[in-house]
Amino acid sequence: MPVFGVICEYDPFHLGHRWMLEQLHRQGPVVCAMSGCFTQRGEFAAVNKFARAEMAVRNGADLVLELPTPWAVSGAERFARGGVELLKKTGLVTHLAFGSECGDLEALQRVEACLSAESFQETLRRRLEGGETFARCRQAAVEELLDPRDAALLSQPNNILAIEYLKALRRADFPMEPITFPRRGGPHDGGAADGIASASHIRRLLRAGHTEEAMAFLPRESAEVLRREIAAGRGICTPASGPFWPGCGPCPRRTFSPMTAAARGCTAGFTGRCGRPRT
Repeated sequence: MPVFGVICEYDPFHLGHRWMLEQLHRQGPVVCAMSGCFTQRGEFAAVNKFARAEMAVRNGADLVLELPTPWAVSGAERFARGGVELLKKTGLVTHLAFGSECGDLEALQRVEACLSAESFQETLRRRLEGGETFARCRQAAVEELLDPRDAALLSQPNNILAIEYLKALRRADFPMEPITFPRRGGPHDGGAADGIASASHIRRLLRAGHTEEAMAFLPRESAEVLRREIAAGRGICTPASGPFWPGCGPCPRRTFSPMTAAARGCTAGFTGRCGRPRT
């Protein structure tokens, strides 16, 4: 029986996430490597890690493991590497499942193979000498070695993360078979489409105080958990919230104690001021 691994944030767990878990759970159990109280953007998660893990389990995940903070707040390469290593250490996971804008595993594998080749490093170095950004030079180098369609995959965030997962699998030398699903609903940082909204859009709605509108994009189980957290004072902040709480973003005039943060499930790397992680 296959055992599927998913590297995730679930901030919060929405309808698109549930659709993917439903596809996987029909074939076998699902193990999630999920970020804790801090996310890849270096921000507090909108909802504490215990509530988000509960959302995942109630929607089909069989096991949720915490991706340690140093990996969770890193860029795509280290985030992917940390997640793959964590799933590898379980000794259980046979398949790595992830979403992508293109939904084309072969195309993603072509780009990953290109990025891992010596010829790419030489081409990239030559491009960087022109003074352009790394991202532009990387895409231009892939276009030179492959074609524009493959290179264009590097312009979309989920494709980029998917390629980093494939690179991490290569480096881990672990026989975990990759599976990709086409992203459903709105774009990564956009609005809603076909009744599914991105997590970033849902967070924006919550922060603006449009709670019921945000709840419409969550599975019933996730909405129940979020309502409970909000009722207990552990939900994402709104403009009327006053003090800074996890998920608000930086607020240099607000401070709160580590004890208060611990009660909200946010302790890793906490300093007590503005939620800045310890460096």
